[in-house]
Amino acid sequence: MPPKRRQQVASRNHPSSATSATTPSSSRESILSTPSSLPSPSLGSQTHSNAEPEDSNHRANPRPLFTMVRTHSPLLALLLFTVTFGLLTARSYFSAQPDTPSCVMSYSRPRFIEQMHFDSNWTRFATKYRLYLYREGGYDAFDEGYRIPVLFVPGNAGSPKQVRSIASATTSAFVELMGTDPEAVTGGRIGYDFFTVGLNEEFTALHGYSILEQADFINDAIRYILSL
Repeated sequence: MPPKRRQQVASRNHPSSATSATTPSSSRESILSTPSSLPSPSLGSQTHSNAEPEDSNHRANPRPLFTMVRTHSPLLALLLFTVTFGLLTARSYFSAQPDTPSCVMSYSRPRFIEQMHFDSNWTRFATKYRLYLYREGGYDAFDEGYRIPVLFVPGNAGSPKQVRSIASATTSAFVELMGTDPEAVTGGRIGYDFFTVGLNEEFTALHGYSILEQADFINDAIRYILSL
């Protein structure tokens, strides 16, 4: 029998063999085509699956201490400085003040006697400036100068009343001296007479011509005081 006819007869007698013969090739093709037909995992799901262990590790292992210190270093430095400064201030206030309070309140009864005889016959600024004699109430009985004269000149925008402190303290000291040494006046210690000038509280630091006028008036005042 010819081979071709023998093959046809064999196929009719065994139809399943022909089917099984073609099955392997089709199976291979279907297996090869399967990966392309299946949906590929997305990048987001892969990232999520990879991120889960990192999150769990992050929760399990907290941030190191030195990292937190480095992040908040300006705030920590400011806090440390504030605490240190407060402690040093408290220590200085409570334990670093060896001086005991020893100040005594000073009291005075000032009187300013204007020198009316120091007029235009003595100075050309008699109508602009004034000359006063300081007297301490309760101590000085005379309204004329008879002791060693002292002239107090206030500075820029100064007032003649600024002489009160030094004049009052000097008078009190002289009275105490007289109480301990009654012969002090006989020995030449006669005290001081404080004169002061009223210069209208002018701003001489800002106006040079005012300084020249005040200097001229003070020179005339010295001549008058020495004539008493």
